[in-house]
Amino acid sequence: MKKLIFVLLAAAFLLTACESHAKQTEVMNPGSVNIETFAPFSETQKSEYAPDSAPVYVTVETEATVPTPTAVTSESSSETKAPKTEQTTVVSVISSTEEKSEDDYTIADYESVMYAGAAVNVRKFPDAESKRLGHFDAGDEVHITGIVSNGWYRVKFKGGEYFLNGRYLTDVREDPVSDTTTSPEITKAPETTTEDAVITTPVPTTLVSENDEIFLEEIDNINSERHYTALNYQTQKAVWFAYLDIDTMLANSTEQSFTQAIRQAFLNVSSMGCNTVYVHVRAFGDAYYHSEIYPFTAAYSGMLGVAPDFDPLEIMVDEAHKLGLSFHAWINPMRTTTKKRYEEMSQDYTLKQWYNSDTANGTYIVYDKDSGYYWLSPAYSAVRELICRGIAEIVSNYDVDAIHIDDYFYPTTDKSFDKLAFSVSGSSDLEQWRRDTVSMLVSDIYRTVKSANQSVLFGVSPQGNMKNNKNKLYADIERWCQSDGYLDYIVPQIYYNYGDKLPFDTTALQWRLIVTNPKVKIVCGIAAYKVGSNSEWKQGDILSRQTDYAKNVGYDGCAYYRYGSLFGPEADNSAMKKEFANLLNSVAMY
Repeated sequence: MKKLIFVLLAAAFLLTACESHAKQTEVMNPGSVNIETFAPFSETQKSEYAPDSAPVYVTVETEATVPTPTAVTSESSSETKAPKTEQTTVVSVISSTEEKSEDDYTIADYESVMYAGAAVNVRKFPDAESKRLGHFDAGDEVHITGIVSNGWYRVKFKGGEYFLNGRYLTDVREDPVSDTTTSPEITKAPETTTEDAVITTPVPTTLVSENDEIFLEEIDNINSERHYTALNYQTQKAVWFAYLDIDTMLANSTEQSFTQAIRQAFLNVSSMGCNTVYVHVRAFGDAYYHSEIYPFTAAYSGMLGVAPDFDPLEIMVDEAHKLGLSFHAWINPMRTTTKKRYEEMSQDYTLKQWYNSDTANGTYIVYDKDSGYYWLSPAYSAVRELICRGIAEIVSNYDVDAIHIDDYFYPTTDKSFDKLAFSVSGSSDLEQWRRDTVSMLVSDIYRTVKSANQSVLFGVSPQGNMKNNKNKLYADIERWCQSDGYLDYIVPQIYYNYGDKLPFDTTALQWRLIVTNPKVKIVCGIAAYKVGSNSEWKQGDILSRQTDYAKNVGYDGCAYYRYGSLFGPEADNSAMKKEFANLLNSVAMY
């Protein structure tokens, strides 16, 4: 077994401007690279399903013994689990004078059998400061009787019911690795468990309660040797490349054909006067790059997980930078894929393990029949950690200039989507609780990006309809635009014409006014895809008029959705040809 050293390493590096970008002007936020080294992320910690309300990362400066698990496969365990039952009503409240905080804990009955993924203490109350009554060793069977509102579990232990930190439980019994040449056995001291190694650090009180136990996990592939300084512009003039655009270039391609296709596409964008591209690198719980966390997109071969011998993301970043384009890696953090694709997915991936789990499927990932996709629930820290590890993998391994997410947050207003998590949250307001949960995810992503590379930006592109964002998607846009620690820029999708129920100009002005944090830039999202769709979009100048309006009311740039609508086969129409000449002039004057 490997002894893992938990270390906090804060490093500040002098700015080193990339030689290929030395001639670029208007560079935004060139800041120095600040890399944190995170405590190791154990495979067993991917299996938690206890909701909490704590951000993902804190500092640890202690040593703990964590067994190295074997890879989990569908045949990993032959044990028969006891049937589990669930009551979502609150059944008991306890408090303890031993706790540092006097807050009460709400507990929901929940019956299941799990296994200790690491040595974990059993305590009298659900608090790391509570009296220690004993511990479970790695692999021990644990009988769960309840889920606590702070993410701990009530368990049967020595004839009674006590508590342990659910982060160190797993659905599958994992046998210790016996190959001492690669993972030497380490004898565990009874008093030194993973749970004891955790300490907390201050977090925003608006997001978490004082009693939430906050953990720092290592994000895989953080590379402290990377000295890339991101290229970004004070005025963003951007084009979205959706998976629809990339898929046509990637399908059955060779390295040479893909490189030529993306080079020409980026040249087209550069030639129209734009300086930034938002490029899909994860659309459906997949990866358009070589990832250890997500399977390679099915767009290449028609089968999920089949990757080419070249790395599309590496090529795209390189080709963008050759033209002086800022490259923003665009991901959909919560939307994953369909049942068909999950059946193709390898068991090596956490998403597939959750899909196969009778506890995680329905909590961590939830099927939405209206969209036909499984969605991740941000109410669980394990879900947020998976999302953040995927982002850290990108920022650490590729010279991207920003991470960009769009408006796919909650897929439904249905109360059943996160019923269990809400029932033990202690909250009585489902809508506000969901907004806080999404804000926590956005904050965690921001912190992850900055921990991996301080100069890389984080941006969000929400719907243009503010009411939908707040009441249907549960995105608290005003909080993000007015407070520190959420984002660097926002790109509202103001995909309206002037005669819409939500007129473009009125809506654009409202958006401009809600951004009161001077550290947050606002870029106007414009619907190039609507050109030719109705009389107002056939006049030949709506894109240029909207671009000019955004400039006049103080936007920090414009972004056009999407590449194929500007340059693809669908752009070969008289309406777009009229638009293009006017648009080029407006972009040049921005």
